[in-house]
Amino acid sequence: MVGRNPISIPPVTLPEQIPETLPEAKFQLGQQVRWSCVPSQDFGRVLGIVFGSEGSVQASGYHYAIALDSSSPSFADGIFADWGYEEDLELVDPHEIMSKRSETSS
Repeated sequence: MVGRNPISIPPVTLPEQIPETLPEAKFQLGQQVRWSCVPSQDFGRVLGIVFGSEGSVQASGYHYAIALDSSSPSFADGIFADWGYEEDLELVDPHEIMSKRSETSS
């Protein structure tokens, strides 16, 4: 939950064929990540990991459920969580997040 609102994450579907051996996931639960491919650079914490296909882009691989940080740009628009495809995410230095929180609280 974020405040009094439950987190709602859009659906991800399973691929038609799941590989016998799954590759190692790039990110782990609890790590701080950001979207590297979008101008807003939203960021948050990994809440879940699914190997599947996302409906809008048909990308098979690891998808990460991300709880957006309260200082993330889209959080102010009421977006509290989203899925991120592995290739679109990168780790964030925790010090960078602390700096962004300071900027938004000023």
